[in-house]
Formats: sequence, C-alpha cells, structure tokens
Amino acid sequence: MLKKFIGLISTLWAVSAFAHDCTTLPTDHQQYVKGIQIGEYRHANNIGPAAVTLTENMAYAEYIDAAKALILKRNKRATLPCPLPTAVPVQAKQTQVIDHIAPYQLLHHNQDKGILLIHGLTDSPYIFNTIAPDLYRQGFNVRTLLLPGHGTAADDLRRVSNRDWQRHVSYAIERTSKDFKHFAIIGFSTGAALATLEIEKRTPSNLKALALVAPATESHNKNSWMAQWVDWLPLMNWLDEDADLDFAKYESFPLAAAALVHNVMVDMMQSNVPTDLPILTIMSDVDATINSQATLNLLTRWAKTHRAPLALRLYANNPIELDQRIALTRIDKLDKVIDMSHVGLLIPQHHPYYGEQGAYRHCGSYFADEAAYQACKSAQQITFGEHHSTNKAAHTPLARVTFNPDYAGLVKQLSEFLNHHVH
Repeated sequence: MLKKFIGLISTLWAVSAFAHDCTTLPTDHQQYVKGIQIGEYRHANNIGPAAVTLTENMAYAEYIDAAKALILKRNKRATLPCPLPTAVPVQAKQTQVIDHIAPYQLLHHNQDKGILLIHGLTDSPYIFNTIAPDLYRQGFNVRTLLLPGHGTAADDLRRVSNRDWQRHVSYAIERTSKDFKHFAIIGFSTGAALATLEIEKRTPSNLKALALVAPATESHNKNSWMAQWVDWLPLMNWLDEDADLDFAKYESFPLAAAALVHNVMVDMMQSNVPTDLPILTIMSDVDATINSQATLNLLTRWAKTHRAPLALRLYANNPIELDQRIALTRIDKLDKVIDMSHVGLLIPQHHPYYGEQGAYRHCGSYFADEAAYQACKSAQQITFGEHHSTNKAAHTPLARVTFNPDYAGLVKQLSEFLNHHVH
C-alpha cells in the first residue's frame, strides 16, 4: 500500500511538472520543494543502458541517432516543451528538451576544418548552444559529444565508468580526425581533461589545436579521493540531492561521479601534452569547482618543454605571476559581475536561459535552506559572482553567475586562435 501511495504521489508530481515547460519549471517553488522530497528527476527511466553502444566505423550521424534514442527512453523530460533557440534547426512546431541536450553537428558542404566540443561533468551539449553556431558561422564544421551518464538523470552517473567516458572521447576524436582534413578540440571542465588524456595516448596528425575551458585538474575538496570508497557504503549514494529542475545540467551529485572525476583529475595533473600542439586555456582564478592554482601549476609545468604557442585567458581581479612562456590575457573587469565562475565562461550575458535575465538563476548555494533558496530565486536585486566563501559572506542573496559579460572578447580570442592554427 505504501509503495502504491508513493507511486501515486510521484505520478501526480510528474503530471504537475508537465504543465510547465523547461523555462518555467525552475521558477516554480513548489516544484523545487517536491523535487527535493521526491527526487523524480534525479532518477532516469529504467529502460535500456545508460550509455550508447559504439560500433566499429560508426558514422557520427549514427552515433547522434543512438544518443537521441537513449535520451528518449531514459530522460523523463525528453519531450517536455522547451521554447528556447536551438543550435540545430528543428522541423517540429514545438522544440523539446531533447532538442537542446542531445549531441549534434553543424556541417558545411566541405570537410576542410572541424571542431569537436566535449562538455563537462553533470553537463550536456547545451553549454555549447551559443558558441557552436558562432564557430559554425566562421566556417568550421562543429560537432558535440554527449558523455555517458549524461542527458538523462544524475543517477545514471552511477551506471557508467571512466572507461565508458574514455571510450566515447576516443571514438569522437578518431571519427572527427577521419571526417575532416584538419580539426581542433574544445573541452570544458571534465571534457577538457578527458580530451587531454586521450591526446596524450594518441595524437592524430591532423589535430591542429586544443582549447581547454576551466579544465578539471584538482577539486577544492581535498577529501574527494575518499568518494570512491564511501560510495560502496549502503545509503551513501549522494553528495547533493537537489530538485534537478535545470533541464540541461544535473543539480544533484552522486558520490560515484565524484569518484569518477577524481580519477580523471589525478591523471590530468600527471599528463604531458604534445609539445608541438598549440593550446589555449580559459579559466577563472576564483573557480569554486576546480582549484585554479592547480591548473596554473600544470600549465607552468607544460610550459617548460612546450614549443608551440601556449596561451591563457584568465579572469582575475588581481595581477598574478606567471611563467613568461605562457601568453597571458587577463580580464579584470566584468559588467554587473563580481568575478567569473566555473560554469559561466561560455555563456553570453543575453542568453535566454542562463543569461542575466534568463529563465534559470543558479541558487545552488542555498538548496539546503528553502527560505534562502526562494529569496535568491525571486529577488529583484541580485548579486552575480562565483559562489566561494568570500562572496557568500559579503553578498546576500548571491547567485552563481551562469553567464559571461566578456563573451564577445572570449569568442574573439578563441576564433583568432582557431583560425590561425586550423587550416
């Protein structure tokens, strides 16, 4: 009887949620409260595997179709209306969540130059929603990858392994190398680390450049190594259990995910990149997810032997000392933003979902405090910045900035870097 009651409550909650679309759901406080309690979007439909089965010589279009089929089966919101601009034109009258989070490619009538985009942990290809079309308009063929365990529900991160991630990254790099004369890779966070590790093992001769955006190098949590052991304990499955109302990025965080990314970061800090590969790194010095000093230490180590250009676009309010072999561009002033966050780098200020006036406001600092969370979500006057302890103590309410007022400057430098090397 209890199971039937819980099932009924879950069903009623889901029906209520589908009265929304992807832009109104995150603003409904009652959905947030129920989402925390029930965790409906924390768990995927138990239909099929949590990762695409890759086959030998699989065309990228075939991979995309397989990823979409997986999302349709496992993501409970796959068909939820989502009236936002898509990177790829959609023929249907009404766009849905799946149209935004599935992998895609933007192709010209040539195979001259391509760019592979790899997202980070808990994220989806939606993070490239603006920059992918921008690069396409400059003449690049662009494709995105969906990492296993993503695009469905946070609990699916407990059903994949590092091997699954690396297998997909390896496939995407090899396939892109075969499909285009020259290509570059842009990796965000964990995607940046996974790409670096794969390139370290096998570097295609036509890979001409690598861009690392907020690369995953070392967590601020010095106990992250314990996650792989704690995850084995019963009832110890989650670090964060949020409402997961953001359709494009998981808000809940399973211990298994912490264990997976810890292993990637350990390898990343020990990695060596090809010394003749041009690299551009983009990051914030106050990143609350990744230890920025660890990233600077890694770049400094690479610089000692690197022969190709090694550049850094750093969002930092204060000057820093840096190895002179690293070409530094420092951004110290941002419109309406205290400092830059891990998650906001690739999103323009006017973005309809993550932008300053967008549908989604990141109030994750308060998810354990219902009143503070609601105050953050509904505040007419809000402070945007990275959610580190200094900002949280000085500003209430504080929303983690999910956009970059300097997006145009970032794209300009990235475009110049890619156009100079990928030809």
